[in-house]
Parts: sequence; structure tokens; C-alpha cells
Amino acid sequence: MSARTLRMRAVRGAFRPRAVQWEPFVVEKTGSTNRLWRGSGPSGEWLLKWYRYPGEGVHPESEISQFLQEQNFRGVAEFGARLDAHGPGGWRTVAFVQRWLEGCSVWEKAVVAMRTGAREKVFARELGRAVGRLHGALGSGASGTAFCAEPWGVAAHTAWMGRISESIKRFKGACCGGCPPGLDGASWREAKQLGESGMKHAERRLRELAGVKVGGEVIRIHGDLHLGQILAVATSEGGAEFVMLDFEGEPVRSIAERRAKDSPLRDVAGMFRSFAYAAAVAGAPLETSELWSAEFLEGWKEHMALPEGDWRGFLAGLVWEKAVYEAEYEMRHRPDWLWIPLRVLSEGDSV
Repeated sequence: MSARTLRMRAVRGAFRPRAVQWEPFVVEKTGSTNRLWRGSGPSGEWLLKWYRYPGEGVHPESEISQFLQEQNFRGVAEFGARLDAHGPGGWRTVAFVQRWLEGCSVWEKAVVAMRTGAREKVFARELGRAVGRLHGALGSGASGTAFCAEPWGVAAHTAWMGRISESIKRFKGACCGGCPPGLDGASWREAKQLGESGMKHAERRLRELAGVKVGGEVIRIHGDLHLGQILAVATSEGGAEFVMLDFEGEPVRSIAERRAKDSPLRDVAGMFRSFAYAAAVAGAPLETSELWSAEFLEGWKEHMALPEGDWRGFLAGLVWEKAVYEAEYEMRHRPDWLWIPLRVLSEGDSV
């Protein structure tokens, strides 16, 4: 894109660039291609993201942040600004600024709590309430807008089947590749065996899920929600609240896919899988993640209604779909953790 054809536009929130001093901010996040900067100035502390490979369209992270800010929703970082560039393909978001937040990683809190095994340390219900409030806000837009709730119908179900098929295809492609860096040959052979075992059941799973009858609504969702995307932030009253971050969606999806409305249970499924990861890392039994998942769902239901029909089968299918995505992701970016999703896929149980 030449300088002569490049056009820029800025959508400004609370951020003011005057006298802001920036320094690179490095975070350990596998698979991320964003460049991060931390800034400080008269308008406060800020986090700047430069999207190294911006896709066509407004980025969902900035779009959701701005909408929630307009709804006076607490539980996300304050919208600072967005920078879009226009070229042959139309507008695309190249940078995003949000308020810098100091907080404690909920992933770390969960792993410690699961490792200690103390029942009173389970805070999943509070997490469920926070995510339920988020979903309530994300579906509260006026009729006909990008943030209004719409019914889950044939088109949404068909899109779901297509998304699962694509995930299976990518995972099989990853299995056909060479041994990932950092994984020894014996472990790779074992991982491929588990993966191939899991994929033997894939077609049956797809047929079962195609027949799941469920109602409910589709709204804008987080799209890649897990414990690592949540901070516990101190409040002025001396307590703490959960703040959701990184509304980017799954990085393998296009911008259009990430902006599409979906069932909020997809975020619930992401949290269920995250509890399973935390239990695995903590060395806790499977029952621990099941307890946290049940507590989370109870909290979520205080603010959101479960869909009519076979919601249990639907949710189980979303959890299985997430495990397929995780297996492909870990194979490419974090092979040491590949055994966590593969353990689920190789079981081959019915949804």
C-alpha cells in the first residue's frame, strides 16, 4: 500500500497522546504477533497494540471495547482509541489503545487454588457471574445493530458445523507435519497416535452434533475466553473485580469470523476447558475441573438463560470443538502442553 493511497482515521475515547512516553512491553503469550507498548502521560497509563497482520474490517477488540464503554460496563479495560487504515480492501484496524490495568492473573490464582485443594478457594461462581454480566451487555444493543441478540437458527448451526470441520482439517494437517520444535521423537509419535485415535471419532461426533436440537440466541462474544484473559483488579472500595481482556477471538479465524455473532455458551465452553488446563498444570484430579465448571455455570446462569432444547449436548459439543482447536494450537505453538487436549480427544466418548 503506497503512501499516496493510504488514508488513516482515528476513533478516540479517553486517550490523549500529548506527552505520553512509550516503552516496549513484553509478555509471554504463545502465538501472538502483536507489538505491545506501555505508555504513561497526563491522560494516564495506557497499553498500545500494533496489529502486525491486520485483517480487513474493524478489529473486534476495539469494537467491543468501545461498545462496552458506551454502555458504562465495568469489567473491561477503558477504551482509549483506535487507528484504522484504508486501502484497496477497505478499512482495517492497525492499532488499539486501552487503559493500562494492574491486577493479578486469574490463571495463576486458579492454579494455586486447585493445587491447595481447599474448597473455600473455589471462586469459579464469581467468575461465572462476571462472564454472565458481560454476555448480558454484549447482547443489549438496539435491534438491527451489531450488538443485538438474534435467534440461534439453521444458519448459525450450519456455520458451527463448518467451523468444526475446518478445525478438524487444520488439526489433521498439523498431525501430518514434522515433529514440532521442543518435542522429542518418542513424544511426537505418541502424540500423533493419540491425535489419530481422536480423529477416528470425528465423523461420528459431527453427525451427532448436526442432530443436536437447541434454541437460544447468538450475540457478540469474547471468542477465546480462558483464565489467562482475566485479571483480578483491586477496586477503590478495597475489594476486587474480574476484568476481561483481549477480545481478539481465536487468532486462526478471519476478522469477519471473529466479529460474527455466536452462542454465549461458546465462551462458557472455553472456560470449562481452561479449568481443565489449570487442573492439569496443578496436578489436581479431573473432578476438580468438573467442580469449577459446575460452579462457573451456576454463576453464569444468574445473569443468562440457558437455551431451550438439548443445551447439555450442545455445550458438550462446544467443549469438544474447543479441544480440537487447542490440540492444533498446542502442536504449533506449545507442544509441551499438547497432552492436555489430546487426552480428551483420544477418549472418544459420545457427546
